[in-house]
Amino acid sequence: MSYLAKPKFHHPKLPRNDLGLTRRDYEGSMSTLCAGCGHDSVSAAIVEACFELNLPAHKVAKMSGIGCSSKTPTYFLSKSHGFNSVHGRMPSIATGAAMANHELL
Repeated sequence: MSYLAKPKFHHPKLPRNDLGLTRRDYEGSMSTLCAGCGHDSVSAAIVEACFELNLPAHKVAKMSGIGCSSKTPTYFLSKSHGFNSVHGRMPSIATGAAMANHELL
């Protein structure tokens, strides 16, 4: 999988949430998905929701299958947990993660 790092510069006047984090702190690597596919819109909505809800990234588990959607967790919440699995296995993996750590979101 390709990886493109985003610039580390943070403008000092970016809005911060109650945790002292900016929206940029919730982003991941730059997207390599096709323009207009919709995955980037979903990633942007997740970043915005986590920022507004003051969710600490280390308490979030991102689960994905294979294909284009398997790349998506790379593009948001870079400091969270992530897991990719093959078709049909994600429900049991997510259940196991929830049982192992009840604090994960």
